Parts: sequence; structure tokens; C-alpha cells
Amino acid sequence: MLFRSNIPAPEYPFQIDYNSTIMLLGSCFSDNIGNYFARHQFNVNSNPFGVLFNPISIERSIRLLLQPDLFDRERYFYKTRDLWVSFAHHGRFSRENFEEFERNITEQLEIASDFLHRTDVLFVTFGTAFCYKFIPRDLIVSNCHKIPNHQFQRFRLTEKQIVTQWKETMDQLLAVRPDLKIVFTVSPVRHVGDGLHENTLSKAVLLLATEKLVDNEHTFYFPSYEYLMDDLRDYRFYAKDLYHPNDLAVEYIEEKVAESFFDPQTAEQVRLVAQQNKFRAHRRLRVE
Repeated sequence: MLFRSNIPAPEYPFQIDYNSTIMLLGSCFSDNIGNYFARHQFNVNSNPFGVLFNPISIERSIRLLLQPDLFDRERYFYKTRDLWVSFAHHGRFSRENFEEFERNITEQLEIASDFLHRTDVLFVTFGTAFCYKFIPRDLIVSNCHKIPNHQFQRFRLTEKQIVTQWKETMDQLLAVRPDLKIVFTVSPVRHVGDGLHENTLSKAVLLLATEKLVDNEHTFYFPSYEYLMDDLRDYRFYAKDLYHPNDLAVEYIEEKVAESFFDPQTAEQVRLVAQQNKFRAHRRLRVE
């Protein structure tokens, strides 16, 4: 008898090795996979704008990395009561001191822009189709930064809006990196703040959009959403909040990434690095 949907690791017409340059953009799931690559000493840059959830904010981050001169400080920078924030960035970039705030964003933008122009594989994880527009500037924001709700308009993107905007930006990307491979995935994390039914509709929009975007030899889909929602269909694979995957689920999906993208030689190198990491962690514990 079968008690779960065992989804095999998909195969792709390219592989990732230690010569690959990898960038990840999107939701916190991008951070999980980015940390996996970083722990195993791949050349990786993960979420240079911080965690981003909606497809428009993620797409905008790519445009800004392609042309950093387009970054409009007057449009994106905003002073709250206590902090300088950027509507293009996650809250981890916010600072009390403006010079430190601006310098950090400028430096990270330059580093990530250079990295994107050398990237071989770009992972993009969509988290939600819901957006917030800052009404005074008519601007879709990456983060509301605890600014009062009445200053924002909340709405759900359509499949057509996502696909239209992304198609144009992908053309720009491929003009710069003709051999680039783009791997789309949809975060399995449920956005319960939107409501459970609304979250389901949101994920459906994202899945339909990615289906339209994965239509050529440069674009691919990795089923992280399906692994958690169908393969690991049990609350023992969730964190205490019952919405985020726990460490065991993340590790399972990491194994699927390895199966899909690593050849046997790279897989062996990863195993050796993991062994070294475990040894170093053990030695630190003994010293402490």
C-alpha cells in the first residue's frame, strides 16, 4: 500500500557544479536553498534585497541589478518615525543612520549587480500574488515596514500581469547572459494572513504564471510547492506555526535539489564538504 505521493526528482538538461555561479531571489524559501548552497561552498548570492514575496517586487529587483543607475532613491527611500527604509528592500536593510543605510544598500546593489552579470543559474521563488501599493507614491512595495495600513492599497496580481512584466525582463536578462538558466518555483509556505482561501487562490495564480513563463530552453520549474503540499502531506513536516516547513522538510527538498541538479562527482564533493562542516562544528563544541 502507498501512504504518500512520492514525487521523483525532476531531470534538467543542465547541471550545477562547483564552477557554477548561482543567484537566488524571492521568498524565505530562497533563503533556505541559498543557505544550502552556501553551506556547501558553492559560489552563490542569495536575496541581495532581502526576502521578497510578490512577483513584481522580485522582477523589479532584477531590473535594478541589470541597471543599478535606475535605482531612484527619492522614490524608494522613506523616513519613518525611527528608521530609514527602502520600499525595494526587506526590513533587514533599515537603519537609524542615513549614511549607513545608504552605504549598505549601495554596496550590496553593486556587488549583486556584478554577480548577476556572471550568473549561470537563477532560482526565482514566488511567495504570494498579493501586493501592497504605497498610495502616496503609486509604488508596489517589497515591504510595508509597519507604515499605517491606510497608506496602502492591497490587491492580487493576475496571471497576465505577472507574465507580461516578467517576459520583458527575462528578455533583458538573456540579452546580457545568453546561456542563463532560470529555475522558477513557488513557495510552499502558506500566507495565512491573506486568509486560507485567498492563499489558495494566490498560489493558483503563481502556479499558472510560472507555467506560462516556463516555455523555452532557458526556463524551468522545480516543484518545491508540490513536495511539501503533496509528497510531505503531513503536519509532522511543519514548524510549530503549522505553516512553514520544518528542518526535516527543508532537508528533504534540499536532497531533491541535489538529485535534480548534481552529477555524481558534484554530489560526492557536496558529501565531503558536509562531512567537513560536521567535523568543524563538532570541534567547536568540544572547545567551548
